[in-house]
Amino acid sequence: MKRNLSFFAIALMILIIAFSCTSGKKSSSKVPVVLIIDDPPINVAYLVRKQLEDSGRLVVSDSEFERTYLSHWKDMAQSAIIPNAFFKKFADWAVKEGVKGKVSLLPCPAGFGFIDDSIKGFTNEQLQELIHIFKNDISKNFDITPEILTHTLAIDLKNNKLLPEMESRWMATQSEEVLTEYFTKALQTLKNVGITAPGITQPNCFGGDFGWYTRALLTAEKKVNNITHTFYFNDCDGINKKVDSKVVLADKEKNEYVVSVVSASRADEPFWYTLYGEGDPKKLADYYITEDGTSGRFIDLLSTNSPLVFHAHGQTLYSNGSEIGFQSLQEVVRRMDKHLKGKIKWMKIGEFAEWNIERSMGE
Repeated sequence: MKRNLSFFAIALMILIIAFSCTSGKKSSSKVPVVLIIDDPPINVAYLVRKQLEDSGRLVVSDSEFERTYLSHWKDMAQSAIIPNAFFKKFADWAVKEGVKGKVSLLPCPAGFGFIDDSIKGFTNEQLQELIHIFKNDISKNFDITPEILTHTLAIDLKNNKLLPEMESRWMATQSEEVLTEYFTKALQTLKNVGITAPGITQPNCFGGDFGWYTRALLTAEKKVNNITHTFYFNDCDGINKKVDSKVVLADKEKNEYVVSVVSASRADEPFWYTLYGEGDPKKLADYYITEDGTSGRFIDLLSTNSPLVFHAHGQTLYSNGSEIGFQSLQEVVRRMDKHLKGKIKWMKIGEFAEWNIERSMGE
């Protein structure tokens, strides 16, 4: 009898310990962090306006964004193409600090040519160096995706000529079949230089049929990369304290999923203020997290256990050569490491998409 009591006592103790460990894991689960960098390797803010002006189609916009950031766009001519050395510096820093996420690489930047062939403004050596940096340095901590093809004007794939319409606006009027062809070209171009892109970024915002868009992406990924779990980045929400990415297509039988990744930063991320080479890195960093770690966008998001998905742009980090935006990003990460360490987990965006898929399965 005593032996049986001892056995049950031991069994009960094991169950208590197991429960405590499980509870501990749940309470100590870390919040995902994903950094998205858009637009490389060009300064889209400058080139899209130059192309529109050169063709006589530049319309002066009265939007707050245009007035705030782009009224002097011609002053960015010196940084139309961002130097390879900057991307190498960024990659080395990210590896050192453990920063992860996603970086865009335009398959046909501004319509200057396809990266698996040649690009106007790049020597062959410079183009190969760019590809090498993305394949061997940036890819250590970041997934690499197309931001569709040009991110300026749409391109006619039959003759490789630019069309008289912004790529994002043109896409909104296209059929699912045309979108599939466009996505396939983008993914295949990256694959031709040795980069498997697990998803895409939408330049600006897509205003068309998202059912077509989602199916076109999945079809293109299956065709080019044999991938059935994919994602796109299109939306930003810099207002709500609870911001979640969503599984927008789920077929358990076929094991096919598409995730809409949402940045929890405002669309005009704070580094835009450095576009012409000026700004205070520490003050701009306050948007995400203050020096004392008590407030900022990240603190608001953590209050609801929301993922810290945020974005920047090649040109807003390069800052017309001053790199003030990059300095501010470094300050943000320094503060995160000081105040949030143990609460967060950096992820590549593909890993984050899988995290959302697994979470949706448990709901």
